[in-house]
Amino acid sequence: MEERQWQRRRPHTRLNSARSNSSSTSSSKAAEVRLLCARRSASTASRTLLFGTCALLAFRSCEGGLSIDRPEEFVNVLAGTAGGAKGGQHHSTGNVLPLVAAPWGFNHWAPQTVNDQTAWWFDSAADTFRGIRCTHQPSPWIGDYGWFVLRPYLGYDKDEWLGFTSYHAASAIKPWMMDLSVGPDGVRMELTPTSHGAILRVVFPSVVQPGRRKICAWVPDGTKKDADEKRAVKTGRPTGSCQVSAGGINVESRRFAGGVPEEGDYTFHARLEADGHLRAEKDGSVGSTFCFEMNMQYVPLNMPGTDRTTEENANACQRRCQKNPSCKHFTFWPDGGCHIQDGSAKAEKGQDITAGPPNCPVIKTPRQCCFYLGDNTEAVVRIGTSFISSAQAMQALDQEVGTQSYEDARDEMQMTWRAELSAIRVEEAGDASADVLRKLEIFYTCLYRVLLFPRRLDELTPKGVQHWSPYSGKVMDGVGVTDNGFWDTFRTVYPLLALAYPRQLGEIIQGWLNAYLAGGWLPKWASPGYRDSMVGTFADVVIADAIIKNISGFDHQVAWEALKKDAYGINPAPKDTSRGKFGLQHYQDKGYIPVDIKIGEACSRTLDFAFADAAVSVAAQILGQPEEAKKLHARAVQGLRQTYDPYTGLMGHKKADGTFKDVSPETWGDCYTEGSAWHHSFPPFDLDVLEELHDGRDALLQKLQELFTLPSSFKVGTYKVEIHEMREMRMLGLGQYAHNNQPVHHLPVLFAMLGDRNTTYRLVRRILSAAYSPEGFAGDEDNGEMGAWYVLNAMGLYSAAPGVSEDYVLSALPLFDSIHLRDLDIIIEAPDASHSVSPIVAKVLWQAEEVKHHSIPYSALRAGGTLTFEVGSDEKHGAVIKAPRSYSSHSFGDKFVERTKQVVNRMRGAMSTSRRHQDTSSESEDEGLSGVACLGIIAVTIGAVGLLLRTTCRRAIGNEVKPD
Repeated sequence: MEERQWQRRRPHTRLNSARSNSSSTSSSKAAEVRLLCARRSASTASRTLLFGTCALLAFRSCEGGLSIDRPEEFVNVLAGTAGGAKGGQHHSTGNVLPLVAAPWGFNHWAPQTVNDQTAWWFDSAADTFRGIRCTHQPSPWIGDYGWFVLRPYLGYDKDEWLGFTSYHAASAIKPWMMDLSVGPDGVRMELTPTSHGAILRVVFPSVVQPGRRKICAWVPDGTKKDADEKRAVKTGRPTGSCQVSAGGINVESRRFAGGVPEEGDYTFHARLEADGHLRAEKDGSVGSTFCFEMNMQYVPLNMPGTDRTTEENANACQRRCQKNPSCKHFTFWPDGGCHIQDGSAKAEKGQDITAGPPNCPVIKTPRQCCFYLGDNTEAVVRIGTSFISSAQAMQALDQEVGTQSYEDARDEMQMTWRAELSAIRVEEAGDASADVLRKLEIFYTCLYRVLLFPRRLDELTPKGVQHWSPYSGKVMDGVGVTDNGFWDTFRTVYPLLALAYPRQLGEIIQGWLNAYLAGGWLPKWASPGYRDSMVGTFADVVIADAIIKNISGFDHQVAWEALKKDAYGINPAPKDTSRGKFGLQHYQDKGYIPVDIKIGEACSRTLDFAFADAAVSVAAQILGQPEEAKKLHARAVQGLRQTYDPYTGLMGHKKADGTFKDVSPETWGDCYTEGSAWHHSFPPFDLDVLEELHDGRDALLQKLQELFTLPSSFKVGTYKVEIHEMREMRMLGLGQYAHNNQPVHHLPVLFAMLGDRNTTYRLVRRILSAAYSPEGFAGDEDNGEMGAWYVLNAMGLYSAAPGVSEDYVLSALPLFDSIHLRDLDIIIEAPDASHSVSPIVAKVLWQAEEVKHHSIPYSALRAGGTLTFEVGSDEKHGAVIKAPRSYSSHSFGDKFVERTKQVVNRMRGAMSTSRRHQDTSSESEDEGLSGVACLGIIAVTIGAVGLLLRTTCRRAIGNEVKPD
């Protein structure tokens, strides 16, 4: 393609002209109807259809259709939260929590439905309520840390801390607020967050006696086997405590599931103050569960004269034991069954069963403190938090919460979410049909998930921006970040941040470099510090991607030090797999990690190390390290060549003697991480080598076609039992493509990269439709990765090889007619895309000139402009072409050097491009309906059906509406 194609041109504005001249009256009516139609009940199709009809009445007559001014109203916080422990481990629809927080917030807040010792402590299908949890949990597979629970007296006669509510009620949970009415007494709890704090408002009905009106902060204890409780015994500092101080409550939580450095301090501090000088006291009535034994039971189950009873929880079962003088043990089953035993009973292991004595040791340090309301019926509690100190928690309370009203804080956080979600603004969604509203809900729910992680740990202190580093246990200057699994997120989250949030991305990258400075290594999975989970060093890819895209805001010298350490450093702790490349010596010596030397997931390690090498080699070339670039590139290619098994046409289980084990390619585990050979055999970082290994492009395409058309069968392999990822792949029915597992997420776009654009267009559109719904995802939504895949492809873009190429593949016909990326000033338009039945793209234009390649470079996109997708009508469009890939070779000859020069020149050009605001309001005034005509039609329509809009539609928000 000629270089002039990437020059800055005036963007098209045809899609926006009809709306630009509308009066303020028209805008307010439009916003009202858009807000009305945005509200929905998560599982009621008839209601969705009615809302679509309401919007259709107001917008069909105006060119362009829906424009989204309040994207936060489309977010379904409950998507992917159903199932609990059993459901989430059998079949995942996301395995996420309904998080109320600031974008990239220091804390998250979520209701808790169980008090059990589990990471699946919320289930949206449940009706129980156990309080609002301040949480830092990025995944149930990783666990929580630094948590505590806010809970009021709830009035249930069997357990005063147990309530009942519906999480699907209108406005119950939004990204910026929680508003729950909790039975049996009807206590109302509202919470709105700031980044480092929150405001809680609790209203007790008059039926609750004044002496019972209290709101408490509680740090639950763990079991003797928990790592944090073992640390507490060793250090003499309890995992949780509270104190009453200066009329308020200070909470300290040292709870964690892992990832806390052995050296240094670790405490999460919270300061709570209540309006109206409410009385604050320690609550010594809350018992300990420290002596409970998990996965244990006593037999025989029932001592003489007793039978099974049904209790609410293990605490209630223990209280039953306390009432019987002969009871020495209790056993509580997950279905609520409670059994008590005398001293003759014997202990046995039991899955998911809890046992314990009638009484636990007395807690010397209080773990619950409460505000008592007395005759008051309403309490407003203001909260500040810190990982640095209790004084800093107080400062956070003053800085972010202060004396503002609950309503002001809530509205400010809603505006914050509106601003961040509007960084990707759907300017023309199409007609207000049920299908369009469904896609909008999924789109903005996915984007909401992207904006929750990684977590920002930095705090504004009297010394400036600082953070407690979980990588060293010390307080450090600058930005801090955590809660991120790079094995997942490098594929989609960071490429999306580069497009829509480049400034925040630069700060986050510096945060990861600060982690390196603190702990000596880049993390692989961080929560809060180094975690031993997944393989590969994909933080390298994220940083390399930021370098080749010329993202600003981080230290390139430190970046190269960190990348080089990961590339060559051997972890001195031989059994520590949480940092560095475990098995690196074998990888360096042989070009691969053999499967028979007792290093697990050897195939995945080899290929993931090779991906990182490929990315770091490109970054090294840009940073003026050509010899290192050459060496790492050669190592990456060697990883591909050594692992490829020509007999199966896939990556294989290669032994130390150079032969391959005979293993069915549908076999999961052993050599591969959470998948099979099908999922890991097509790494995208060097397609030239893959083509060569497969004896040509056609053979490689044929192998990819085979992957998508085989039966979705599997062998459990070393997992020995079916895991939820296997079942989810089978449910999707796309052959061996498992969208629930991240290593396959680039496979659909490989077809376009190999010249077959039509197949990519069809596959991506099918996955967008089949793997996502307003209720959840086709598997675990890991730190925004699954959500980012949807958002990127809904815009028709996908970064197949981040860190290696700056290019975004033109992956699909966008879902909406016009989308605006605010920070880079990119308009993505696809006229009539919302009406198109065919997923085929006829052609793509950048600044009105046709894009001949399958992709577009970031250096072009960052200059701003208009990307237009034209809808194809038949098989002629998007035909197979043999256009060269834009980063087709990394052989270290003239071709590679020339390509690297092009990347560097584009970066320099992007830095010097003059951005200018363009007034587009006067263009295409005669196209479609004028603003006045549009206003007139809206006014007539609303007048004619006013009763319908004000009664039927609004009634539908709170009531079931069945179609005629």
